[in-house]
This record gives sequence, structure tokens and C-alpha cells, in this order.
Amino acid sequence: MKKQLIIVQLLIVSASAIMLTGCVTQQASPPQTVNLTCSLPKIDVIADNVNKQTQSKGGLDITVVPAIYKTVRSDRTTVTQVEADAGTQIGLGLVGGLTGQSTQGKVYVEQVTTPLLMVEPSRLVFTIKIHNQLNRVFHGQGAVVQFNVDGKLIPFNNTDYKEFSGGIVPPLNDGDIAIYGPPLESLKDKGTITIFLYDVVTATDVAGNTTEKQNYTWDFSYTMQNATATGELKKSRGLMDIGEYQRQQQMQ
Repeated sequence: MKKQLIIVQLLIVSASAIMLTGCVTQQASPPQTVNLTCSLPKIDVIADNVNKQTQSKGGLDITVVPAIYKTVRSDRTTVTQVEADAGTQIGLGLVGGLTGQSTQGKVYVEQVTTPLLMVEPSRLVFTIKIHNQLNRVFHGQGAVVQFNVDGKLIPFNNTDYKEFSGGIVPPLNDGDIAIYGPPLESLKDKGTITIFLYDVVTATDVAGNTTEKQNYTWDFSYTMQNATATGELKKSRGLMDIGEYQRQQQMQ
């Protein structure tokens, strides 16, 4: 009987050694189906006879178009050091109680993979389409982009229009330049978004000096729409190299 018990334990340890590649390998629970939800914006332009979606001033035709938002699936994996039950400790040769550390430089952990449903892009993004009818190159340098969301001006540190500031569109050409607003999580269920372009150069003299600047304004309405999907929550327990465990902890 003792001989049989020793053989069983050796088989368990040997099987574990074969599978120990730095990842959790034993005691995988059946996946659990979970419902996932997220909200993505539907953005529509509010246009009238004054503020049209395409505005022409001083030889520049400028149109602002909101991004098309979509849902994407992702997974988040967490690794936590746990205590193995008595039978598992004996079978795997673990020592150290709660530390779960084995004599082989490994720890006993639980790995949980949680499904996520996310929105791309994760912030307000608009494309500024420029049709340059001028005989000179359009430069975005010096212009300022301002976002107003639900009646409140968004601080500049929550926006990004570096692409526009550095944008160049040759004469009689078109250019698409992205501008970035605040994260979607800052939006309400529904509301309004106003985009201002200030000090856009629309005319220069022969020497290239600015002779005319224009301001532009666009109004949009938005509604947050729910999206749903299903995913699998996965849990497993087993041995992991201490070095790999520490790396996983840093990533978390």
C-alpha cells in the first residue's frame, strides 16, 4: 500500500514538472459565461444656415467628422498567490503554508481571466477635413482647438490637437487631420459637443506673412448607446515560477 501511495505521488509530481512552464497548469475550473455591456456614443452634427458641417472661409473648406465607434473584446488576467488545500500541498510537495512556495522555486497561484467589452476609440475623436483652395500651403501652426462638452469648456490637458498644429496641406489639395477630446467616460447619457477652431490662417501676403485669420464652430449632439456581448470567465490554479509570478504582479 505504501509503495502504491509513493508511486501515485511520484506520478503527480512528475506530471506537474512536465507542465510547469511558468503558467498555471492544474485545477482549471469550467469556464463561466458572463454578460458584458458598455456604452458607445452616437454623434450627429447640428447644422443650420450659419454653422454648416462644411464651412468655407477665405479659400479653406473645412469639415469636421466624428469618429465611428465600435466595440472590441479583450481579456484581463490577474494572478494571485493562494493557499493550496492539504491534498494539493502533499501532491505537489508545497511548503510554507499560506506562502504556497515549493522547494522548486515556484509558488501556488490562482489565475483569473476576465472578459471585457471595450469601446474604440476610448475618447472623443474628430477628423478635420481641409480642402485648400488657396495658392499657398495651409499651416495649422498657431491655431487653437477648443472642446465644449455639455456647456463646459474642456481643459487643454484633456485634449490633443498636436496633429492639427503641425498639419500642412499643399495648395489645391486635401488633408485629413485628427483631433482628440476627453475620454468617453466623462460623457453623460446624452448631451452636446461644440468644437472651436480659433485663429486659422486663411490668407497670407507674398512674403508669407499672415493677413487674415478665421474662427470656425461646429455643434454636435450625442447619445450613449448600450452594446452587449458574452464572454467566458476562466479560473485555474497551479504552480508558477517565482520570477514569472513577480513579473505578472508588476504588470497588474
